[in-house]
Amino acid sequence: MCCVRLQHRPAGNPETGNTGYRLVLRSIAMMDILMLALGFVFFALAIGYTYACERL
Repeated sequence: MCCVRLQHRPAGNPETGNTGYRLVLRSIAMMDILMLALGFVFFALAIGYTYACERL
């Protein structure tokens, strides 16, 4: 998941070596962290919902 090959070249200035690959990889890593956090939050909500329904 951490290493991604891109089929296209991201926007950037090839003369200065700034092709944007580092930004794209960082963005993908942040999306992975965000999705994991959302998964944990929904799991915790499901556990809480289960306990709340059990008390009724």
